[in-house]
Amino acid sequence: MSIYDRQFNVLLEQDAEAQGAPTMAGLQAPPVGGGAPGDLGNGQTIAAISDVQSNPVVNYQKEQNVAMTQSIGSWITQIDEFTNFLNGLDANSLQSQLNNAPCDTLFNNVSKSETKKISRIAQDLRGLVESLKGYLLSSEEN
Repeated sequence: MSIYDRQFNVLLEQDAEAQGAPTMAGLQAPPVGGGAPGDLGNGQTIAAISDVQSNPVVNYQKEQNVAMTQSIGSWITQIDEFTNFLNGLDANSLQSQLNNAPCDTLFNNVSKSETKKISRIAQDLRGLVESLKGYLLSSEEN
């Protein structure tokens, strides 16, 4: 036990004595090997102590987190679909249609002036998707 642990325990005991609560020195240790399994020695069992009802606030927060996680998942799907529409590899994407346009057409004019902007927007959207995925991963760890 370090000096900080001892000092912390001394402070806790002083606080407990000031409030009239039992201190660590006043508590008796449970019998070692002499009692029944789960018996704490003073008539209490571990089951009686750990019999705690679920907290409705925590349950509500978990439900909210699940709903928010599902929303973020749907956002990721929709943004991915739109990014593929803007800058995907298939023939129906906006960039493909503009780049495959014949010369001297409206699509060709748009392609000359807006290709970089469309690519930049698609790249920013991909970055947003990756950030959202990071938030999902961090919420799974909690």
